[in-house]
Amino acid sequence: MATAYPTGALARPDLHLDAPVPYSVTDAGARALAAPRVKPGYRLVPARVGRPGEQVTVHVECPTDWCIADHVAEPVGAAEDINHQGTPAVLNLASDQTVSVPTAVYLSWWPGSHDVAAQPCLAVDVDREVAVYGRTGALAIADQIAAFAADVRRLAETLPGDELGPSEVAS
Repeated sequence: MATAYPTGALARPDLHLDAPVPYSVTDAGARALAAPRVKPGYRLVPARVGRPGEQVTVHVECPTDWCIADHVAEPVGAAEDINHQGTPAVLNLASDQTVSVPTAVYLSWWPGSHDVAAQPCLAVDVDREVAVYGRTGALAIADQIAAFAADVRRLAETLPGDELGPSEVAS
């Protein structure tokens, strides 16, 4: 389940949307923020949650090193729908080809999920069908792709040299 910290109407109707986090005085007399502690490697970021016209801002833990998602610009219906996504590595193939190899891979994490995606995982997008893998599966896929690439190179090196057509000859 996503760890969401509401800052507005979800927590208390008498608070204004996006109200500042209150503070309290500690036994030592110093101000202490009521904000939760964030795990190392994460940062607390705002996210928009709710139906259009009824959205509120919550704060969620977001992976510092790899998440590029803008959780405010890409609102979701519920906190459980928040997805963290890394920068994709994309394999660009000619658009007139049918694609049957991964076309994009990226880190992903759906904290509200009940499967492997409940932890950071590798998302493999094949023709807009996404499968997710934990560390062991992701390393196995990397090995398979490396072996496939070696086969492609071996086969490509057996081909005759490219002949330049009339439009490709330099004048």
